[in-house]
Amino acid sequence: MKDRPLLQWMRRIPEYLAELLRLEGRGDHTGSQCKGCGTVGDGTYRCEDCWTTCMYCQVCIVERHVTSPLHRIQVWKGGHFEVVTLKSLGLRVQLGHDPGDRCFHPQRAHGDDFVVLDVHGIHEVGLDFCGCPGAQRHTTQLLRVRWFPATSVDPRTAATFAMLEHFHLLSMQSKLSGWEFYTCLARRTDNTGTEEIKDRYPAFMQMVRQWRHLKLLKRSGRGHDPDGVAATRPGSCAVECPACPQPEKNLPQGWENAPKWKRWLYQLYISLDANFRLKRKKVSCEESDPSLNDGIAYMVKEQQYKAFLEATGNLPPEKHTHCNNHNAVKLANLKNGALLAATGVGAVDCARHGFRRPASIGDLQKGERYANMDYLLMSTLCLTIIPWIVATYDIACQFGINLHHRFDEVYGWRTWAGRSLRWAIPKFHIAAHREYCRGQYSLHYLPLLGRYDGEAIERNWGGANPMASSTKEMGPGSRRDALDDAFGDSNWYKVVKLPASLLEKMKLAVPQRNEHVSAFKQYNDALPAEHTALWTEQVEAWEADLTQPNPFLVTRPTITESSIRKKLLEEDAEALRLGREVILHEDFSSSTMLSAGIDLEEHQLAGLHEHATDLARAKVQDRQNTLHRKLDAWFKVQQLSIPGVIARRSQIMTTPTMQLAHKIPLLLPSQAMLFLEVDVKLLQQEWALREAQAYDALADIRGLLELRCHLYQIKDRWVRGQGANTRAMSSIAGVQYKIDMAAQRYRCAQNAMSCLSPRLGKDLDGWRRVLRPLEDCDLRHASEDENTTESTRTISWIWKHYSTAEQGQVPAAGEASANVNARAQGSLQESVRSEWCKARARAHRWAEEVLLLLEEMRRVLEYHEWAACEWERRADANFEDRPDYQEGARAYALRQASIRRALKTYAQHAWRNVQEYVNLLESIAISSTPSLSASLLDLVSLASSSSISVADSIPDLVSLASSSSLSLASGGMIGGADGLVDSDSD
Repeated sequence: MKDRPLLQWMRRIPEYLAELLRLEGRGDHTGSQCKGCGTVGDGTYRCEDCWTTCMYCQVCIVERHVTSPLHRIQVWKGGHFEVVTLKSLGLRVQLGHDPGDRCFHPQRAHGDDFVVLDVHGIHEVGLDFCGCPGAQRHTTQLLRVRWFPATSVDPRTAATFAMLEHFHLLSMQSKLSGWEFYTCLARRTDNTGTEEIKDRYPAFMQMVRQWRHLKLLKRSGRGHDPDGVAATRPGSCAVECPACPQPEKNLPQGWENAPKWKRWLYQLYISLDANFRLKRKKVSCEESDPSLNDGIAYMVKEQQYKAFLEATGNLPPEKHTHCNNHNAVKLANLKNGALLAATGVGAVDCARHGFRRPASIGDLQKGERYANMDYLLMSTLCLTIIPWIVATYDIACQFGINLHHRFDEVYGWRTWAGRSLRWAIPKFHIAAHREYCRGQYSLHYLPLLGRYDGEAIERNWGGANPMASSTKEMGPGSRRDALDDAFGDSNWYKVVKLPASLLEKMKLAVPQRNEHVSAFKQYNDALPAEHTALWTEQVEAWEADLTQPNPFLVTRPTITESSIRKKLLEEDAEALRLGREVILHEDFSSSTMLSAGIDLEEHQLAGLHEHATDLARAKVQDRQNTLHRKLDAWFKVQQLSIPGVIARRSQIMTTPTMQLAHKIPLLLPSQAMLFLEVDVKLLQQEWALREAQAYDALADIRGLLELRCHLYQIKDRWVRGQGANTRAMSSIAGVQYKIDMAAQRYRCAQNAMSCLSPRLGKDLDGWRRVLRPLEDCDLRHASEDENTTESTRTISWIWKHYSTAEQGQVPAAGEASANVNARAQGSLQESVRSEWCKARARAHRWAEEVLLLLEEMRRVLEYHEWAACEWERRADANFEDRPDYQEGARAYALRQASIRRALKTYAQHAWRNVQEYVNLLESIAISSTPSLSASLLDLVSLASSSSISVADSIPDLVSLASSSSLSLASGGMIGGADGLVDSDSD
C-alpha cells in the first residue's frame, strides 16, 4: 500500500469531503464573538486568503487588512457565507505614506473607480493618492507599492507585480494566451456570471507588454547604463549562448591567431530555417501598434528590414538548376498569402546548443526568399567578429552557391571580408537531396565539425509553434515583442540546462569515440596498406579542398537510354557504309525500330489516375486512338526485321480485350524469339536498350522517391487544414503515379533481359545481382523501412546498385565474362573505399566531438565569470546623485553577479569528474588500438591534454605528453534549482 498512495487516499475520501464541507461553515467559531476585540455578536467576517479562519467584526477585519487590501472577505449572512469587498467595508488604500501614517491631502482615484488585477482575481479598491506638497507622480506612488499602472496619466487600473510575474512565467511555460488568463481571473472573481466584473482586458494586455519590455531592459543591464535606454544597440538584450565562442568573453587570448589545426575549436556554428506556422494576419499597423523592443533582442529592426526588402523586391529570383526545388514545394502549399501580413518567420540560430541568436529573426512575406534569409544572416553575423563560420540549411546546396556574389555585388555588403563559411545540410533533411548533395554537404563527412545533427532550429520551432494561435491575431509590434519574449525565455532555460545537456553529450561522445576509433582501426588493418594510404591521401585532399573528387561517393560510370541509342545508330550507320547491313526500310534501321517499339511499350503502360474525371478519360481515349495508329505503322516496319511476326500476333490476339491499343502484344525480339527465328543482332541490340532502360528507370525511381519523401516532410511540417492537406496529397499522388510508371518500365526491361540472358550467354555475368526483380516493398526511400526499429532497418536494394557498364559502351555479344567481372571488381573497390572513408569519418567526428565539448565546457565557465564581473562593474555605474536609486541598482547588479557565479559553481560541480572520465577511457582506447593513424591519434590524445579549469585562461590543447586533471572549485552541491533560476533572470 505504501507504493500506492492513491489507494490509501481512496479510503479517506469521505473524511476529506467532510472537511471541505466543514469549511463552508464557521467551524469552531460559531459563537459570533470577534476574535480581535472580543465584541459579542459582531464576529461575522472572515478572510478567505488569510491563514486563520477566525471570525472578526467589520472594524477589526478592516484594520487587519490595511497592508493586505487585495484579500477576499466573506460575511456570514442568511446561514451561509457571501463575498464582500474591503472597499464596501470602508477600507481606503493610502499611497505615498507608510501604513498608519496620516495623509493630509488625500486624492481619490478618478471617479473612485480603481481596479487592481491580482493572482486571486479582479478587485475593486478604494484608493487615495497622496496630494501633499512634494508628492510623487501617481504612477510612481503605484509602482512603489508594486502595483503596475495601466496608463501613465490618471491611472484607473493597475496590476500587481506578482500577477504580472505569474502570467509571464505561465505564458512562457504553457504558452497560455492573455485572453485565457484574463478569463481565468474573471471566473476566479465570480464563476456564476451573476456579478458585474469590470472589463480591464485591454489594459491588462497593455500592462503585460510594458512589463515584459521593462524586464528585458532590466535583465540586460540597460538601467545601469549612464547613456540610458536610447543607447541600446541591436541585439544587445538577447540572452547569449555561453557555450558558443564569444570574443572578449569566453575565448582565450590570441584565439584569432590560432593555427589551422586548432582554430576549428573556435568556429561558430549556425543554422538557418523558416517557419510558416508563426504567421500573422493583416490586422492593425505599425503606427497603431509599434514594437517596444524594435531590434534590441532577437527580431530585427523592422524599418531597416522592410527598406532592404523593398529595395531588393525587383531583383530576379535565383534559378535552381539541380536538386529538389524546396522553395517551390513549400510555396505550393502556402495558399491565402494575400490575407497574411507575414507568412511566417525566418531565423538564424546557434546550431549546436539551440540558442536564438541576437538580431536574427524576421518576418517572411512571400515564402522563404533568399533576400529575407540573406538579411537575417547578415544582421546576426555583424554582431560577431568570429571569422570561421559553419552554417547548416536545408537548402544549403542552392542557397550557398551565389551567397558571396549576392552579399558583395548585389547588396554591397562586405560581411565576408576575411571570413570563411562552410555549408552543410541538416541530417534529417539531407535524405531528400540528390546523391551529390548527400556526399558534399553531409555533417557526417565534413571535417572538423564534431558530431551534431544541425536540427536544433527545428526543435526550437516545436517550442514556439504553440504560440501561433495567439500571435497570428496580434498587431505587428505586439507580435514581435511577444516572440522576443518567448525566445528570450527559451534561451535562459537552455542556459540553466547547459551543465546537464553538455554532460549528457560527453557521456555519449566518449564511449562512441572509443567504439568507432576501434572499429575503424580493425577495418583499416584488414585492408591492404597501399590502398588505405591512397585513400587517406584522397580523403585529406577533399577535406582540404571540397572541389576535389569526393571519396565518399561511389563513382560508378552510368549508361542511359539516350547514349545507347546514339551508339547503336552510329553502329548501324557504320554497317551501312561498309555494306554489312541490308537496307530494309528507308527511315528505320534495326536499332531505331527497336527503340520505337520500346517507346510504344511505355505509351501502353500509361493509364488513368485513380478517380479520374470524365474529361481525363476522354483525353486518354484520344491518346489510345493515336497509339493505335502508331502501332499499325510500327508493325509494318517490324515485319521487315522479324518476318512472320504479324501473323503470329494475329494468332495470339484471340479476345476482344487484346484488341485494345494498350493490350496489343508488341512481340519485341525477347518475346518473338519464343515463336520465331530472330537475328542474334536484334537480340543483342534489345539487350543493350533494355539494360539502359532498366538503369534509367531505377534512376527515375530514386529521384521520385526522394521527391516523395520530401513532400511528406513538408506536408507533416507545414501543411494544416483540410484544403491544404488535400492539395498536398494530390501532389504526392501525382508523384506516386510517376513512381508506379517508372517501376513498370523497369519490370518490363528486367523481364526482357531475363528472357534474353540464356540465349545470349549472360547468365554468368552477374547482372541479376544488380538488376533484381522489383517488388512493391522495394519502392521506398533510403530513410524509410517497413521495420519499426532502427537496429533492424535495412536499405532497399535500389539504393545500393547503380550502372556498372562503361559510359556509352555497349557490351559485345561475345565479351568475356572476365571483362565484366573486372568491371564488377572495380565497382566493389569503389564501395570498399567509400565504406572505409565513412568509418574514418565516424571515428574523426566523435573524437572531434569530445574535444569540442571540453572546449564548450571551458567556455561556459569563462562566460559566467565574465558575466559576473560585468554585473559587478555595472553596480555603481548609474544614479550617482540619487542614493536610493543607486542602492537598488547596485543590489540588483550584485544579485545578478551572484546568480552567474552560482551557475558557474553548479556547472563546475556537475563536470568535476569529466576530465578524469575522458582520460580514463582515452587511455583504454589508445591501448586497445595501438596502430591508429597519426591524425586520429592526435585527436584522441588532445582530449587528455585539455582542461576546462577556469583557473587556466588558455587550455593546453597542444601538449600530448602530459594529461592535466580537471581542476574545479571545491565545495558541495549548491541548492536546488530555485537557487539558480531567479525570476529576474528567466
